[in-house]
Amino acid sequence: MKKQLQSFIFFIGWVLSPFTTWNDLFINVPLSYLIANFLYCFARLPLKWLLIGSYVVTNLLGLLLMYLSGREYVLSAKNKVKAAVSLAVNTAVLSAVVYLLDKSGKLALLSVYFSKLFHQP
Repeated sequence: MKKQLQSFIFFIGWVLSPFTTWNDLFINVPLSYLIANFLYCFARLPLKWLLIGSYVVTNLLGLLLMYLSGREYVLSAKNKVKAAVSLAVNTAVLSAVVYLLDKSGKLALLSVYFSKLFHQP
């Protein structure tokens, strides 16, 4: 049972990590957006900074979960560099997209989108 739990935690970490760049659009970005909306309730920081910070944290959490649950599958130095470069590049791309969305007025809290959805005539 312990081995199955470790494998499951490793899988969750792998999905969140920068090793799986394909999942950013489906997992990390939506999850980061939800986290940023939640954090905005407590810290009235700009949504774009909360979104970018949440994105970095989800990726780092993925790496931490992989490390903690799969120490026997320790990554080679080459893969560590690949993960760091991938995280840096993906964060830069996401930051640029978030900046452009914010400048165009399309980046908003979920409450804004829901109020537009339910208050249309």
